[in-house]
Amino acid sequence: MEGCLRREVERRRREGLTGMSLLQDRAILDAFRRGEKTVLTQVYLRCSDEVARFLAGGVGVRLGSGPQRARLRPLDVEAAHQETFIRAFRPEARLAYDGLRPYLPYLLRIAHSTAVDLLRSAGKISREAIPLEEAPELFQVPDEAPSPERDALDSELRAVVRKFLDRLSPNERALAQLRFMEGLSQELVAERLSFTRYEVRTCERHLRDSLERHLRGSGWLDAEAPRASSPSR
Repeated sequence: MEGCLRREVERRRREGLTGMSLLQDRAILDAFRRGEKTVLTQVYLRCSDEVARFLAGGVGVRLGSGPQRARLRPLDVEAAHQETFIRAFRPEARLAYDGLRPYLPYLLRIAHSTAVDLLRSAGKISREAIPLEEAPELFQVPDEAPSPERDALDSELRAVVRKFLDRLSPNERALAQLRFMEGLSQELVAERLSFTRYEVRTCERHLRDSLERHLRGSGWLDAEAPRASSPSR
């Protein structure tokens, strides 16, 4: 259900920023490389939608029969999106970014590699499939070597979201699963849960507000991050 975190945080983006200019400031770049949570949050806010759109469009791979596009289901997009930022925020990945060229293409390379790894491990594409480079090749993504800092960050994120979910009622948890994790429309969620669409919309707004307070209180959103707007799909 960490996908709930991703969908809520990415609503806070404004002005169509993509994170390309954020790291051009030397002080911010240094803070990013140190792994300061406030800067990582800013990068997430500015790049999250771009990564989600990239993954939702599928990824190119080369098989024996030639180039193909592998599509990801909504659950796969959620998983790949979350794992992309986990990988991108690991120390070796932060240090590998030189700060001279746009950050987004580097991040999309990580997203592409992550999606292919996920599809391979799930048996949805052949293990012999070769990723087609769809983002400019700026430099190689570093190896995913374990580190105490990476493990601590991963564990903290999961604990924060799990604590929020544990406080929800069964109906709220079911709505969060269908709406945020599976990406169903409000109409389909209402049908599945025998709610009116108004009830779904009201509950969703309450969940977003509650999650925002929880994330701020836990330090995963800084106090000045813009508030979310609730889409009505």
